[in-house]
Amino acid sequence: MLSIIIPTLDEEQHIQKLLLQLSAQRNVSFEIIVSDGGSKDATLKIAKDIGAVIVSGEPGRGKQLNNGAQYAKGEYFLFLHADSGIENKFQLKDSLDFIKGLSEPSAGHFKLNFSCDDPKVKKFLSFFEWKSSYNRDGTFSGDQGLLISRENFDKLGHFSERFTFLEDKEFALRFAEIGNLVTLPGEIETSGRRFEAEGPLERSTLNLIIMSMFHLRLFDFFAVAPSIYREALDSERLDLFPFFQTALHQIFGDGFFRAIFRFGSLGSWANANGWQIFLWLGTRSNNPQKFISIYDRFFSKLSRNMVGDIFVSLIITGWFFLKLFTTWVRFRKKAR
Repeated sequence: MLSIIIPTLDEEQHIQKLLLQLSAQRNVSFEIIVSDGGSKDATLKIAKDIGAVIVSGEPGRGKQLNNGAQYAKGEYFLFLHADSGIENKFQLKDSLDFIKGLSEPSAGHFKLNFSCDDPKVKKFLSFFEWKSSYNRDGTFSGDQGLLISRENFDKLGHFSERFTFLEDKEFALRFAEIGNLVTLPGEIETSGRRFEAEGPLERSTLNLIIMSMFHLRLFDFFAVAPSIYREALDSERLDLFPFFQTALHQIFGDGFFRAIFRFGSLGSWANANGWQIFLWLGTRSNNPQKFISIYDRFFSKLSRNMVGDIFVSLIITGWFFLKLFTTWVRFRKKAR
């Protein structure tokens, strides 16, 4: 049996659609577990009326996912976000058959399909849709869902509860040490609401800051990020200066020379992800695979070395301080 585990916190606007779509799945035995973190709206009533098992506990996605897994009865777990969507009625069956047919320890995720009303934002998000179909380092996110056997989930020791978010990234890094992440048949719909509300460039920049702090293991950033985010949302557009300011303090927290090392580490990490620039170029011309092939066959051989790492480190450092300055100027103008 498959146990579908969905963490929720005031998700009445999205949970019904997902639960009805899951209830329509065919040729697969499953249970739906809604692991709630203290919803004050109608989330739990909606879930109960549709037949989901309700599990309540402390808020925090890692905690909620683990809490749901604790009550799960299935041999396989599928972790989904509440604003996800699965329209293909045979997708869960096909995905289970696919993952069971693999010989090596494997966990699966779906290709993303963003739902949004703004066609310009939708076009912007096509990059992330294509990116989600690849199985390269750093491409997995919890929005894609995670299908994994109970055995492998228990072997890893469950999701980290240290973070208020990014528990999916941390889990994927650990899983890569024992098995493979694969793309499952079908796709999963996810909401592009944050990109529309906050601005696609602003949201993407924030995601880059978050992933940079995660790469550097500067985990104190994540303790204060939620409160910064709530304050930043009070403005008409997402205010990025407090995030850059906090990142600056984290990077230089152990002194100047340690900061130089950290910018160097970011450069090496960014250089290793240079293929994403070619993917973006490919999405603009509707031929991403051609551009990825160009990177793999030619550009990666020229750039993946110490000189390339240093060059990218300088670009990253310059970009960081330029964005810090421009967001500070915007912040000052708004404060007047």
